[in-house]
Amino acid sequence: MSLTRRTDRREDGFTLIELIVVITIIGILAGTVVVATAGRSDLARVQRVRADFSSIQQAAAMYKEDHREWPQSLEELMNPPELPGGGALKYLQVPPNDPWTGEYYIYEFDGSEIVLISYGADQSEGGSDFDADIRSDEMDQDN
Repeated sequence: MSLTRRTDRREDGFTLIELIVVITIIGILAGTVVVATAGRSDLARVQRVRADFSSIQQAAAMYKEDHREWPQSLEELMNPPELPGGGALKYLQVPPNDPWTGEYYIYEFDGSEIVLISYGADQSEGGSDFDADIRSDEMDQDN
């Protein structure tokens, strides 16, 4: 009779060895995922900057079509002057912000061309890899 009870107890749960093996396998899998995704956040930020620049340039082109001149700032795309016939359209509902700083992108206008700039991960001019500056006037050359 006591032999039957011991057999029942073994079937009630997991042994310590089984638990250690399962925890080890989960640890190995988690480590693999972390290694595979490391460094992807900066790449995602670069792609976001490029997409934001494209959206801002499209909004600026629509602004120019309506107002017959380029916007002087990002703020002007969000709060434009009235149209010649009356009324005002918002060309950007929410300003796309630099993913590294959370602030507006640098917006330069020389009278004929809009240039948007993000200084990259290091937030200073120059740099390489993810620290490199991203400029809207150089994006076509990078692709």
